[in-house]
Amino acid sequence: MVRAELTVMNEEGIHLGPANIIANLADRFDAQIHFQTQYMDINAKSIISLVSATFRQGDKILCICSGPDEKAALAAMRDVLSKNLEE
Repeated sequence: MVRAELTVMNEEGIHLGPANIIANLADRFDAQIHFQTQYMDINAKSIISLVSATFRQGDKILCICSGPDEKAALAAMRDVLSKNLEE
């Protein structure tokens, strides 16, 4: 299991478009990928869960990956959350 605190950098937060990008990316990995906050635990492969979480720009979330490709999954989540996905 690997984990890191990540910051949502997308200007509009995580709404349907960015959630789709994140979930599709997460689905490429065999690892389980979760985003945790003080109040919730979100499956990064679920578009509905990502949208429901209402993450905003600047929110800090703990990304936890566990499975055979966990390090690559964490690197991918770090990369995608550091971008502005509106472009």
